[in-house]
Order: sequence, then structure tokens, then C-alpha cells
Amino acid sequence: MPALPLFVTIKYLIMKIFSKVLALFLVLNFSLGYSQELGEFKPKEDSYKDKKLNEGSKKLYISSFNINFEIYKEAVDKKQAGGFGRSVKSGAKAKAAIGLSSLDKDALQQKADQLYTEFINDVKKEGYEIISAEEAGKTETYKGWKNSSGPAIFETDMTGILSVVPTGHSFYYKDRTAFTNTIQGFAKTPQNLSEDLDNALIADISLVYVFTEVGNDWNIGNQAKVKIFVNYRLANNYTVSDENTSSGLTSFVDKSKQSVGLQSHVNFTRGKLKIGGSAASQYLGYMKSDLEINGVLAKEKVAAYSTQTQATATLQNPIVIIRGSNYSEKTKWLEPDGVKYANGMYLAGNKFIKHHFNNIFK
Repeated sequence: MPALPLFVTIKYLIMKIFSKVLALFLVLNFSLGYSQELGEFKPKEDSYKDKKLNEGSKKLYISSFNINFEIYKEAVDKKQAGGFGRSVKSGAKAKAAIGLSSLDKDALQQKADQLYTEFINDVKKEGYEIISAEEAGKTETYKGWKNSSGPAIFETDMTGILSVVPTGHSFYYKDRTAFTNTIQGFAKTPQNLSEDLDNALIADISLVYVFTEVGNDWNIGNQAKVKIFVNYRLANNYTVSDENTSSGLTSFVDKSKQSVGLQSHVNFTRGKLKIGGSAASQYLGYMKSDLEINGVLAKEKVAAYSTQTQATATLQNPIVIIRGSNYSEKTKWLEPDGVKYANGMYLAGNKFIKHHFNNIFK
């Protein structure tokens, strides 16, 4: 075969180098785009003899793999009617609400399944055997508990919160009670379950995704005012509340007066101390602050205002009466891309779980 002209050879080499540079650029661009989907990640952990978590039985039970996400939020501010001296005021109430109307159920289930499957695969790579829910259900700890299994997406008893159960995950629970307003199962701790399962390692994972923040306003004037900000994120801590929320003892006896605390965490527990009943070794993984998920929902604000009507008695009009209350309400429905929303859920959850998993096993 005759030799190619020099200019052809040079052109061929230039095109080959260009194609490699282009490929590298695309890879880097994809990687940067991938990482830029999330905000700053600030993990934090508490532990007690966590290095001993990898000692002993090579069996692990996943007591929970909870994925809760917010789809609706309402916030209310009220001003009571009343008066001082010769002046009287009407009541005022403002209500703002934001909801999601375009989530993709199949995409959410798929990404929940991916998180769960990857966690199980990572556990098995470390040489652990997964204890079945059927075996765990025979323990004294779970006596009288109810069982549920995925795949499932359902509305919880918390206002505006849905839950996703991964395919293949089966777990035990007790109903929430009006008196404590918490899941009673937490009273029977993971160390009891570990002890019942011959000191197996117990994994407890919770992911809480929210998209709203209620603004604070030290409003001492005559206006009821409420603001809700849009900010999609994996929440470190989040309190679920609604219009019926109240403070004091009434919230413990009236279930409708709801205020429930949720937390994202990756916890591992093994064994139980004979004295005191505490865990023999434990790792509690969470975050210093929320992990924002960018590029899915635009950051915006929804606000509602209502001003009290005021009247003052005079010599010509010595008696003034104001009846009723002023009311303002604003509701907005957001329509995020369902696939992007689910993918953001996966990216944040994967980063969170992997970090704390590696702290223990790597």
C-alpha cells in the first residue's frame, strides 16, 4: 500500500486528537453537570464505639428504609379581634399554600428502588447476609407490630407528606398515637432488635425530601402575613405542621393539632449493653444543614396578607362595632419535571447514604 501524503497524515492526526479532546470535554461537562445538581453537602455524625460495628455477626437487618417527600404545604397567620381604649380591631387571617401537581409516580418508585438496591449490593460486597423481614418478625421486639411491603407510594397521616416504599423492602411499624404524636416503635430500640437477632447489625435509613420553607416575620402590626419559599432539598430536620397546629398540651390529646418532627439519617446499631440497655456500638449519621437539589424547582415566594379593620369611638359616634374577620388566601401549584424531580431525589439520597456507609465499612 503506497504511503499517504504528509498533509493527509497530519490531517488524520489532528482529527484524531480533536475527537479525543471532544470526548474528554463531554465527559467532564457531564460530570460537572452531575455534581452541580446538588448544593453543598455538610455531613455530621455521632458515634459510640463505631469501630466495633464491623465486629461479630456478618448478618444485617434493614429495620427501615423510609423515603418521605412533601407534596403540599400551607401556612397560616392570624390576628385576633380586640380593642384597647376607644379603638377596636377586626380579626385578620392570611393563608398561603403551595403544592406539586406533576410528579411522576413511576420515576419516584424507580429511583427509590435504585437507592435501596444499591444499598443492599454495597452491604453484600462487605460480606454481609441480609436478614429477612420474616425472620425479624419472629422476634420479641416486633411482637404486636404490623407489617408492610413495597413497592408502594401512599399518603401518610402527616399533612402533605407521601411515602415511597422500595420494591422488596418489608418493614414493621406501630400506629402513631394522639398522646405522643410519634411512632411508638422508637420506644423499642434498635439494640433490642439486634439482641433478638444474635447481635446482628441493624440499619435504619430515613430520607426526608421537602420543597418549602416558611418565612419568619416578626409582625407586631395590624396585618396577618405569611410567606412560603420554594427550595427543593434533602432535609436534615423538618417539622410537618398544618393550620390546626397549636402549642401546649392540647397538641398531645388532639391528633388534628399536628406537629411531627422528621429527620434524614443513616444509623447503624449492634448489640446491647447488659447494664443500662444502651447500644454496645452505634453510628448516627445525619447532616449539619439541608442538602439543596438544584435545577428542578425555581426558587420563589408565595405570600398572603390581610390587614385588620380598625375603628375609634368619637363624641359623635361613641359606640363602634366591627364584626367578622378579614381573610386573604393565596395558593399556587407547581409543575416540576417529574423525571428530574425523581432524579434529584436519587442524587441527594445516594450522596447521603454512600458517605455514611463508607464511614463505617471503608
